[in-house]
Amino acid sequence: MDLVSDGRRTSDIIARSMNKCLLLSSFVCAVALAQLQTPNAAGVSAGHDIFSFHDIDAANKFWNALGGQPAELGPLKMTKYPGVLFLMRKGDPKGGTEGSTIEYIGFKVRNLKESLAKWAANGITPMPGATATQAFLMGPDDVKVRVTEDRALAAPIAADMIRMDVPDVAAAEAWYEKWFGAKLVKHGAETVDEIPGGNILFAKATGPVAGTKGRAFDRIGLEVKGVEQKCKDLEAAGIKLDGAYRKATAMNLAVCVLTDPWGTYIEISEGLAAVQ
Repeated sequence: MDLVSDGRRTSDIIARSMNKCLLLSSFVCAVALAQLQTPNAAGVSAGHDIFSFHDIDAANKFWNALGGQPAELGPLKMTKYPGVLFLMRKGDPKGGTEGSTIEYIGFKVRNLKESLAKWAANGITPMPGATATQAFLMGPDDVKVRVTEDRALAAPIAADMIRMDVPDVAAAEAWYEKWFGAKLVKHGAETVDEIPGGNILFAKATGPVAGTKGRAFDRIGLEVKGVEQKCKDLEAAGIKLDGAYRKATAMNLAVCVLTDPWGTYIEISEGLAAVQ
């Protein structure tokens, strides 16, 4: 189910809200909700990741304790960080991140020691092996989180990257560059594929990996200028769409959904960038 489909289910809520806010999707209700970064030369920025959790209240408690800000529209709950929305719905995920193409999601914090102490007060403890500058946490439904210290960070916490495990790193880097304008850049000791608002660290898989669809971290979201043409270009290249291009005029939102060649489920949208 995509953003447009979810939006239709909440049409009554949307109608009551239109006089109070500019609603661009079923998940976006106010200017303050999120601010997407300036897109790259290909017109692409990252803006939303979509999760499915058994216990929505527990999930929100975790992500909010981590430093996100809660937001909601009717029954739809989410957490916002600088530049990104985490969209969460109740479901029955078939697995966490480990063992899928998305191994973990990464954040940066300004002060790791202080952050860990604050999280410990909320019952969140690091996994074994934490260092002075990096720690891993295990979130609800086994969503793995990497936290790295960056003393130059303006905010206490910010979304950083996701790690994708694939059998052919060079091929994955080339695919994301071709279709979404991702560029290889050096971030400290790591080289990542940079997309404004959401970098990707590709790593060579050491064994079989599962696709993300139906798991706790269900899909990544990318905002694309000219999404209708992008959907047509993908299909013309022989890439099968999991969800055809659709537009919800009342919400000023358009989306299509696909799976990359290695199993990561992707939703590309147009409309979220207007929320600034």
